[in-house]
Amino acid sequence: MRSRKQGSLVSNPQPRQRRLGPLRRIAQVLTTIEITIGAVALIAIFVLVFAQAAQRYTPFEGFAWTGELAKFSMIWLTFSVMGVLITNRGHIALEIVDTFKNQMVVRIVQGIALVIVVAVGAGLTYEAWSLVTTQSIIKSAVLRLPMSLVYIPVLIGVVSLTIRSAIAAADVFINGPKLTDYDESEVTAA
Repeated sequence: MRSRKQGSLVSNPQPRQRRLGPLRRIAQVLTTIEITIGAVALIAIFVLVFAQAAQRYTPFEGFAWTGELAKFSMIWLTFSVMGVLITNRGHIALEIVDTFKNQMVVRIVQGIALVIVVAVGAGLTYEAWSLVTTQSIIKSAVLRLPMSLVYIPVLIGVVSLTIRSAIAAADVFINGPKLTDYDESEVTAA
């Protein structure tokens, strides 16, 4: 192995970590925001659906807005965490390719899959943007909330998905595939 002065074949990971430090912190902050939005939406769904169920057994008139807000919360939950799932590899994926011995094939398949996600995310971003800009005249049935406001979390979620997928695709093409750890008994049993 060569010394550092002659140009080491082994790269030093410290400068790379320092360069990615601010980006990593920004990603962590965005992830925290997205997870918080998702958690609030999940709690809202739980509380609102419980309130709807409880209203059936009370002599009081029910609140119609609980169903509408629960439906919007479901939409916000779904779209707010899409980017986080891509970053944390929590999305649904066919990981059979990860078991291939040829890492170049795995790199190409993972990279192409992420590029496809970027393309779909770009299309979703375009459509979400058009919904936000054109649907302000339409109001929700009970809350009278402009539908453009309902679509803002959707827009944020698909923008996050697109950006995170593009970064993940570049990472796979530059640094190689991200492999899932398998237990030998799981691989042989399948």
